[in-house]
Amino acid sequence: MIEPLLDRTPPHDMDAEQAILSALFINNAGFEYVDDLNPDDFYKGAHKKIFRVMLSLTKKKEPVDLVTVAHELKALDELESIGGAAYLAAISDSAPVALNVRKYANVVKNHAVTRQMITTASEIIERGLTVKDVEQYINESQSKILQIQTTSSKDQIFDMETLMHDALDRIESASRDQSGTGYTLGMPLLDNFIQVIGSKLILIAARPGMGKTALALSIARYLANRGIKVGFLSIEMDKESLADRLLSIESDVNSLCFYAKESLSKESMGAIKMSAENLSVLPIYVDDADCKIQDVERKCRKFKKMGCQVIFIDQLSKIRGQINQSKFETYTDNCSNIALLKKELRLPIFLLCQLNRNVEQRQDKKPELSDLKQTGMLEEDADMVFLIYRPGYYDETKDPSRTDIILAKNRQGALGVEQRVLFKQKRGMFELI
Repeated sequence: MIEPLLDRTPPHDMDAEQAILSALFINNAGFEYVDDLNPDDFYKGAHKKIFRVMLSLTKKKEPVDLVTVAHELKALDELESIGGAAYLAAISDSAPVALNVRKYANVVKNHAVTRQMITTASEIIERGLTVKDVEQYINESQSKILQIQTTSSKDQIFDMETLMHDALDRIESASRDQSGTGYTLGMPLLDNFIQVIGSKLILIAARPGMGKTALALSIARYLANRGIKVGFLSIEMDKESLADRLLSIESDVNSLCFYAKESLSKESMGAIKMSAENLSVLPIYVDDADCKIQDVERKCRKFKKMGCQVIFIDQLSKIRGQINQSKFETYTDNCSNIALLKKELRLPIFLLCQLNRNVEQRQDKKPELSDLKQTGMLEEDADMVFLIYRPGYYDETKDPSRTDIILAKNRQGALGVEQRVLFKQKRGMFELI
């Protein structure tokens, strides 16, 4: 079945290709509408050569017309190969309306992207027939597909009138919405300072054991209980452990008792069953697969298509990097890619990450924004940074459950500390007091 498919003529539109060239002959101003095209986007070889010459002439600030293009092609000894001056003349008469060049360019670009996808898929099929390392084959195949640029990636420039009109629409819509703008996170003090909506990269950072995942799950559960769809990319913890953690939070039963023989009373089992029913209707969607950054991007795009409004990624250090990259380079590249992804998806992404060991070496163990240094360029990419601090973790004389949630960075508002928080270690959750 494969060979007959590959033998078919790839998609193209000869009329649209000719129409672009004709429109450019008629009006050189049309070049501003085809800046996303390159010669290889044309299917016919002659059209590739003609368009390449046209671009060359525009770079030299020379007019593009039948005479100049014919002269340039003749100098390159390619005039006869494209069909001669007669073919150029025929092309110049082929466009019904010169103003439609943008439309024709979109048609040609779409076909070019489709052909590129077909070529890439053919190469993937060919390699798959002799594949030895399946995981590497899949990862490389996914990467090749994701590298294909679609027409949606081209420049979009907006004037101030459009921007201000859209801004007023958003503000007026928010003023009519009794629920307010953005999502609250269940931390009353900090919720006064933040706007969790739109393109935001929000770091939840702490040293190991401080409760990064617990805080992420607490926020995710809080959002889901308010009807907000949440995507949770759990790279560190498998889905079974994540489900147990949520059940423990909801039922107030220690998860260590879940699988110990005869350790659950009828009351505890009843609470677990009731909690499972409550959790089963929450709009939280979990993916727990091992990931490279390309996988993270693909999975987050899928979450977006499913209607998720907020995404959690647990955690940065578990996203695999390129071979021979240092940890710093891996963290920096991966975080920067996720920062670009939140802009593409236009939704908040919570990214869990570890602080460096500087905290452990200070007398005062309270984390600071500078503790993100040496773990990648994380501070620069983040819109907000939450730091978790439990004094009792370091000092046995203090309550081990008392927690400070420190808003250490906030591009759009003030900073602050939520101190009315307790960490319930046996349940793996945070709660307000």
